[in-house]
Amino acid sequence: MSDVGTARGVRLIAPAKINLALEVLRKRPDGFHEIDTVMTTIDLADRVTIEPREEGAGIDVSITGEYAAGIDPEGDLSRLAAIRVAEAAGRSPDLRITVEKRIPSPAGLGGGSSDAAAVIRGLNHVWELGWPMSRLEAIAATIGSDVPFFLHGGAARCTGRGDRVEELRDVTPLRLLVLVPPVPSGGNKTGRRYGALHPHDFTSGDKAKRLAARIARKAPPPTNDLVNAFEAVIERTEPELVAHYARYGQAGALQLHLCGSGPAVYLFIREDAKASELRRDFRAVGATVFETRTLGRAAATAIEPLPADGAAGS
Repeated sequence: MSDVGTARGVRLIAPAKINLALEVLRKRPDGFHEIDTVMTTIDLADRVTIEPREEGAGIDVSITGEYAAGIDPEGDLSRLAAIRVAEAAGRSPDLRITVEKRIPSPAGLGGGSSDAAAVIRGLNHVWELGWPMSRLEAIAATIGSDVPFFLHGGAARCTGRGDRVEELRDVTPLRLLVLVPPVPSGGNKTGRRYGALHPHDFTSGDKAKRLAARIARKAPPPTNDLVNAFEAVIERTEPELVAHYARYGQAGALQLHLCGSGPAVYLFIREDAKASELRRDFRAVGATVFETRTLGRAAATAIEPLPADGAAGS
């Protein structure tokens, strides 16, 4: 049954992520790939609002914001997450979910997976389920390989197909620019790039392991020694993307790092004046540019109750 008379809605952020390391170890018998990746959330984030509805009203998902175009609410991962939690809880998903898209997708930033994780965490709160992280992770893993990571937020080392999460200390705060090239990604971008991996792209996971140990010691990531297996795939198979990255290099990007399987890339920055100049120059060569920072676990997973009248506000 629905208890909309007493339950209050919540508002959450759904942050994007960057991969500080992404190694692919091998292809598994089940068709997935074994990976070893170190990720951290950043403060570029969608906004997710969850409000209970009257019993029998069903689920209503609205996708708003600058990057809402082309996203079908009926097939969105936020809706799937709500249905999976409701099924596990044995109740009807009588909910209004609003996702304000501030993260471009698909870009390798994990926006859809983060939205799903926000819904899982939010419903655990709204419905007062009191489920432990392990149960939330089990639901998350049925939706997507990196959804469990977003339940934790902050920095983490993820293994298996990306669904086994080891929390790390928050990384030393870092400023960065995220650049999204003006290229259509087409359908199943991640699957295509996994399919283009060669055995010689597989590595041991040692770099991800060393990076995780470095973060555990409170040392900053070595920004000139990060790794991503998909960089080699893109270099071999996607000359249009390679050309965009070359233009970013000519515009001042000394070291670009791929976000997930791309196409977004990021670079670390320091000086405010330099950042403003870089933003201008990258936009001049066609990039969509986001200036952002790494985001710690507490901020990434905060839950804000809505006012008692349920109004979502701004």
